[in-house]
Amino acid sequence: MSSPKLTDTEKWNRYKSGDDQVLSAIYTDNARILYQYGLKFTSNHSIIEDAIQDLFSKLLADRKNIGDTDSIKFYLLISFKRRLIRLLKRELRYDHSFNSDDYVFGVRYSIEHDIILDEHQHSKASLLIKLLKDLSTHQKEGIYLRFTLGLTYDEISKFLDMNIESSRNLIYRAIKSLKNSIEEKSGSGIY
Repeated sequence: MSSPKLTDTEKWNRYKSGDDQVLSAIYTDNARILYQYGLKFTSNHSIIEDAIQDLFSKLLADRKNIGDTDSIKFYLLISFKRRLIRLLKRELRYDHSFNSDDYVFGVRYSIEHDIILDEHQHSKASLLIKLLKDLSTHQKEGIYLRFTLGLTYDEISKFLDMNIESSRNLIYRAIKSLKNSIEEKSGSGIY
């Protein structure tokens, strides 16, 4: 029931006023995005599914008390991340060294990329994936949020709990690092 005529604000207001079809459409439009995002933190599928279920159960139960938003995807991503981190902490409750800032944000790409790319593009993609692994956790997450999920710098700054300028700098430094590494590899004949 995804209605392209409605803005996120209008959809959210209809959901909050009791429209279960809109909530169903919100779930349909975002569950896969949330699941894919969850895989960046853990390969435990049941914890990811639990976090998604918890999120939508809370949305269903507390719709009158939920705040407003003009970006449903952003609202769901930030709420989902909090729930997932909480579930991961609970799962690792005996590991007192776990800190929400210590999570590993993995970068995985589908096998279709290898099939679609020709030999030259494949070597570029392989190099890029290898170089992405060398970025810091926050840089990898910032790149993912910006270029895979399409979040704005303002949303990224709120998501990563930093100011807008810091989020821009984070992504700029990550891209600059990738560019310098690629140029370095190109100059040495590796690329």
